[in-house]
Amino acid sequence: MEQKRKFLGVHFQCCNVYARIYVNPEGTAYKGSCPRCGKRVEVKVGPGGTDNRFFTAR
Repeated sequence: MEQKRKFLGVHFQCCNVYARIYVNPEGTAYKGSCPRCGKRVEVKVGPGGTDNRFFTAR
């Protein structure tokens, strides 16, 4: 059975594009970059977090 990868949806304001960023193998953070300019983003996973799945990166 195929496992689904955990991801967050991110709107990169730098280039006005949407992309998914995926959880790292350790499960401690979601990491990714803008598909156009390469700007990097990291969202840490922690206690008392949020249920939101979509974010904006500036």
